[in-house]
Amino acid sequence: MSFDFLNSEALFSDPYPVFARLRKEAPVHFYEATQEFLVTRYDDCRIVGSNDKVFGPAATEGRPEFRVMGTPNVLTMSGERHQSLRKGIDAIVDQPHVRSYVDELTRPVLQRFLDELKPRGEANLTTDLFEPVSVRCVGDALGFTETPLENLYEWFYAMADGLALGAGAPLPDPQAVWDRLERTNADINKHFGKLYEDCLAKPRPRAITNHIIYGGMPEGQVRSFEELLPTMRVIFLGGFQEPGHAAANAATGLLMDAEQRRAMLDAPDEHALKAFDEGLRWIAPIGVTPRVANADFELNGVTIPAGSTVAIVMSSANRDETRFDDPDRFDMFRKKKPHLTFGFRPHFCSGHFLSRAMGEIIMTEVFRQLPNIRLDPDKNVVASGWRFRGVKELPVKWDA
Repeated sequence: MSFDFLNSEALFSDPYPVFARLRKEAPVHFYEATQEFLVTRYDDCRIVGSNDKVFGPAATEGRPEFRVMGTPNVLTMSGERHQSLRKGIDAIVDQPHVRSYVDELTRPVLQRFLDELKPRGEANLTTDLFEPVSVRCVGDALGFTETPLENLYEWFYAMADGLALGAGAPLPDPQAVWDRLERTNADINKHFGKLYEDCLAKPRPRAITNHIIYGGMPEGQVRSFEELLPTMRVIFLGGFQEPGHAAANAATGLLMDAEQRRAMLDAPDEHALKAFDEGLRWIAPIGVTPRVANADFELNGVTIPAGSTVAIVMSSANRDETRFDDPDRFDMFRKKKPHLTFGFRPHFCSGHFLSRAMGEIIMTEVFRQLPNIRLDPDKNVVASGWRFRGVKELPVKWDA
């Protein structure tokens, strides 16, 4: 059987036809380019993701995640140490806490960007609105209120390019990617170092970072700067990206469908969360989570040897035709079924309540405040990536 269809160019351009063939022909397949087994069916992803005794966190030194974020981090930890760290993170991003601060966090930032955009009548909604609002709000929630937006942007994009390069992205100058990442890490150290010292001098209970420093620790003890740095990089990469790209993906789905666009324009409050959730399924912003097999394991007739890296391809599982009807279609009215975008316990995404709450606000106000918003017929919508995927260019117009 030929697997010429499985290559980096196809994956980064549009991975979904590739995933569909893999689900049909080779649902568990070793991909030479990234040296990992790709697991693409919904049920198989659930088997791997829920079996943390056999499939543990991926902390392999040769993995791109190791070079970009460092270890140990919240994704590579397990056991009591992981539980303690998650206790600190989850304490401020659970549903009751998120509800108490998400409006104050999101609405002023969103409104500032919307007010700047309204007179223009057109924009790339991803880069002009969704991304900056997401990065600024999550940065503020973490406590980086004094760090310029441009710096936060650079952290996210430098790390994202590093991971993309490790996943086979056809980037023209690999060394430039790693040089950029080195500069970025120095800047992260500078700004996070200041915030860390500020929190030690005077705890900031409203900042997520403060809870990560103190939460789950014995009385009088704190986590060290060096211990927290890899986890903070994970949070920067996932947290800055997910609300913005999920909103862009959902908005794209809505604007490409006349009936759903009209429904959203008529009643944004009613449909915003449904649309955002469907966007998370339709194009998962974070589409892959890696695991390492601790023992030989047979799945769909394929033996995964102990020590192998396994890629749980959530973005493929979310379009499994045995799980979802007409899975390639964005449909906010579809019968609700759980998708796998936020991963699996014990590493289920800590920020899922915050992401969804921010997304609901953003989607509501965009379709409320930009009259007759529609795709620009003279420009193309552009999405890219497979481990991290989003609509990067979303050209729209509205009645200014």
